[in-house]
Amino acid sequence: MANARGPADPPPPGHTSGNPAKRENGTVLDVAIGYLDDQIKELLIQDPEVRSGSPEAVHDMRSATRRLRSALEIYGHLFEASPRRSLGHELKWLAKALGRSRDAEVVRERLRDRIEELPAKWRTEVLVESLERGLGDALDAGHRRVGKALKSRRYRRLLEDLERFRDDPPAREPARRPAGTEVAASVNDQARIVDRAYRAMVRTEPGHDRDVALHRLRKDTKRLLHAAESAAGIHSKRAATLAHRARRLQKILGNHQDSVMTRAFLESLAAEPSLRQDTRHACEKILKREEGIARSAARQYARARRTSGALRLRR
Repeated sequence: MANARGPADPPPPGHTSGNPAKRENGTVLDVAIGYLDDQIKELLIQDPEVRSGSPEAVHDMRSATRRLRSALEIYGHLFEASPRRSLGHELKWLAKALGRSRDAEVVRERLRDRIEELPAKWRTEVLVESLERGLGDALDAGHRRVGKALKSRRYRRLLEDLERFRDDPPAREPARRPAGTEVAASVNDQARIVDRAYRAMVRTEPGHDRDVALHRLRKDTKRLLHAAESAAGIHSKRAATLAHRARRLQKILGNHQDSVMTRAFLESLAAEPSLRQDTRHACEKILKREEGIARSAARQYARARRTSGALRLRR
């Protein structure tokens, strides 16, 4: 198994470090495995930092895990179904283990910003303590969950399976096709999934169903971003343009989803019978502010989508 510390000078998260010329002249399998290899390395680089308690390392490891899952879906037709699905299932487990502490961290930082926006009379020590206590409990539980996961045999087996998949991929016949056209087709398949998710979102009513649809759209857009990243070695300028468009849209959708998570926490806190009335009122004020932010993000996405240009990798 690879050294958990990784190389001395790690690439940034999502970076494609493979040789672009080699990928351009190779097969679509070379591209898929090259992208997987980059993310396995990133995961191993972040491992010791996550164990030491770094919130940013948790974010980066989670991102690498998501990119690994994306690659298995984007290029899923290249591999035998059973080992691919098994690996995807285990990566989903790891992402979920990493998610709780990271989500709590995001909500805490967001609420600190919202508190600063409140009139002085609402910014009480009781309010801050109530919010920090609830999120502190979630963070502690999340850290324990991450620590337990990384110490588990299941995690060690996942790392071994990832390296085995990379080194001896269970490839099917399409994997041997030339990279150029096949990679573009795989990226554009993901772009069509984003288009369908967008049309489905537009058909929903504002409220819970719209929030769920926007979250689905966000995940599909993030996967399109990962697909564009994977194509950087053979469609450099066109892939960079598509990645820029997808990243811009995903950032807007991410702001919306962070608002959804923040509102869920506030609603849970405000429902506690023991909460002081003034603290409850402050929570309700922040809730209204977050509802406005979410509506604004949805409108911003609609505008950005109209002006973003085609979400396609032109061949």
